[in-house]
Amino acid sequence: MIGSDLDAQALVPWNLVDSNVDALRANNAVAVDRSYFGDLGVTGVGSTAQIRGQPATVAAVTEGIRSFTTTPYVFADLAHARAYIGLPPTKFNHFIVRLRPGAEISSVQHDMQAAAPDADVLTPAQFRERSRSFWLFGTGAGAALFAGALLGVIVGTVIVAQTLYSSTKDHLYEFATLRAIGCSNRYIYRVIIWQALLNAVIGFALATAIGYVVVAVTAKSALSIVITPALIGGLFALTIVMCVGSAVTAIIRVVRIDPVMVMSR
Repeated sequence: MIGSDLDAQALVPWNLVDSNVDALRANNAVAVDRSYFGDLGVTGVGSTAQIRGQPATVAAVTEGIRSFTTTPYVFADLAHARAYIGLPPTKFNHFIVRLRPGAEISSVQHDMQAAAPDADVLTPAQFRERSRSFWLFGTGAGAALFAGALLGVIVGTVIVAQTLYSSTKDHLYEFATLRAIGCSNRYIYRVIIWQALLNAVIGFALATAIGYVVVAVTAKSALSIVITPALIGGLFALTIVMCVGSAVTAIIRVVRIDPVMVMSR
């Protein structure tokens, strides 16, 4: 439940697709995101429901305001929100402080912290980083995420290594011929690494295409998947490192070839 003073330019619902913020001034009026209609049992503006036994009417609808935990956000006027959750008028959870143009953020932050030592005075970047750190390192969700990513890296590296090793083993006579005619090890290494890079590009292209399909499918869901250009670049670099590292086993196998084996064919 997010309650805000509609006359004080506080945190009000954004990305409105039906009705407007002023509609929240009505009695028992709330705003919800359309992706949570099914969870909340509503269908749009005019739908009614109950919050802790108190009536609530959907007066505005947003799109794209979703939480990481998939718990719906419900916006209401400050007084109505307090009544819904039973919060006394003297209690609050957060203050949003807007500074005048030219104000020094660090100085204001220091003064506020000195005036209220028991409160956390955070900039948007600090608040964002604290939330991210909590979910990644303070809960089991982060451990599961890192474990899954590590497992994916290990499995992917092993599969690519096996593929390159099998391909190299099937062409041992060709590599032996190259060594017999005087090709340097550096040239042979380059051939194997180029194979690894080709696997990386093809595999990453397929994975990226699948990823964008997932993004499109989840765009309207309660928990959407977001893939940024920076994430794509980082994953591509990781894929390159994985595939080049996987080529080590194939390289070791090739350098141990005895060029004399060519005479056995």
